[in-house]
Amino acid sequence: MKPDMGSNHAFVVWGSCVLWVTSVFAIAWSLLLFFCVGDILLMTGTDLVNAFVLLSGIIMLPTNISILCFVANSKKVDYKAKVVCCPLWLSIVWIIIINVAAVILCIVKIISCQELTTRYLTDSMQHYRSVPKYKHFMDDLQWSLKCCGLYSYKDWFLHDWYDKIRDYEWDPSLDKDNSLNKRSPSVTDSVPLSCCKSGSCISNYLTELGTHSINTTGCGPLLHRIVMISMSAHLVMFLLIVVIEIIILKLIMTKERQPENEKKGKHRNSDVRHIMSVKGNFDASSGSCQLNPEDSDELEQPILEDENTN
Repeated sequence: MKPDMGSNHAFVVWGSCVLWVTSVFAIAWSLLLFFCVGDILLMTGTDLVNAFVLLSGIIMLPTNISILCFVANSKKVDYKAKVVCCPLWLSIVWIIIINVAAVILCIVKIISCQELTTRYLTDSMQHYRSVPKYKHFMDDLQWSLKCCGLYSYKDWFLHDWYDKIRDYEWDPSLDKDNSLNKRSPSVTDSVPLSCCKSGSCISNYLTELGTHSINTTGCGPLLHRIVMISMSAHLVMFLLIVVIEIIILKLIMTKERQPENEKKGKHRNSDVRHIMSVKGNFDASSGSCQLNPEDSDELEQPILEDENTN
């Protein structure tokens, strides 16, 4: 049986299909980001936006599947139908509320993106040596983006980020204390190994040995651009979901009243037909016009006598 497209507005059908695909993509994409780059999301403050993407996708999936089931069964979408534990219209309202909150959050992130990225990177560089999560964040960021420092590799020269004993004890035969006293003033022009272009490189004494083997571009502008693009894409997605859900909710709520009005009109027409039955009135009128057989014979005799005399 073909779906009765006339009972449901075309926008309801196609909008539900788009939202269903969007919900599947949102769930898969948000989970992938959480498992693969969860630390970067947490350090850049975009983890909350990703959580809204996941929550919106989880709620949209059963809601739009319910709408598509009505369409597949050639039935009109019932906004009072149960979706998991609440009516269909309430599920759509919750989707709208969640995405509106996500839109506000994205706008706040876009406005304060420059300040936030600068602060995150500065804090990570300051606590690189003492806090493991900041070290992992900076190393992953510099390896993946092929960058070094905030605006330049020289930003590392301003922070006491290195472990002097672990990273710069060049000669094991020398006493550690003596080597620290000799070399500590000269290791300020150094960068972490994650700034290297390849697996190993010259990352210290850069003033003397040069920067040929490290990335010199800062991570700040690159991270700011990525966060801006990500937040803008999420903002557009959340706005589209809100607009589509509002239109679908309006259509399924208003369409519900039309069949009731049509039924009332049909009942009125049928009542008129019952009151003025054409067949019954026709039978009554035809019966009243029927001539009496005796009267017809009496009328025929004078007519026959006139014809004989003529």
